[in-house]
Amino acid sequence: MKIIVVSDSHGNTSLLREIKEKYYDADLFIHCGDYELPEYLMNGFMHVKGNCDYDNDAPNRIDIPTKWGNIHVEHGNSYQFMCNKKEYIKNLNAFIFLFGHTHEKLETKVGNTYLFNPGSLAYPRDSNTGSFLVINIDEKTNEIKWKFIDIE
Repeated sequence: MKIIVVSDSHGNTSLLREIKEKYYDADLFIHCGDYELPEYLMNGFMHVKGNCDYDNDAPNRIDIPTKWGNIHVEHGNSYQFMCNKKEYIKNLNAFIFLFGHTHEKLETKVGNTYLFNPGSLAYPRDSNTGSFLVINIDEKTNEIKWKFIDIE
């Protein structure tokens, strides 16, 4: 299973389109919020509302069931998450937790949960180039591999 994860694109439709075209073989495209676009332009991306996404009906969080467990997606600005990250993540009992908001790449593990922030497509705070994340899960071995991709 190939999963493309983006966040904090802040209105940049061309980057979203380029990623969809380049990684056309992905099984899931996920946006962790702050896309700042009308809903119809998020076609093909499962997405959650970020703190800059006004006037839309996107959910604040979603859980995507997989055979390995849920992939939990939220923007990362909720009070519960910001106050006690480890406890919050453990209580979700998710296989993967995806979030954005900080505009900084992150990969770690909390208990049995993989925790990822793809960074920001448009306004990175941890480098000079935007980034996104590619996650591959081997269907036979259940091995998970990931790679951050810098925008060129």
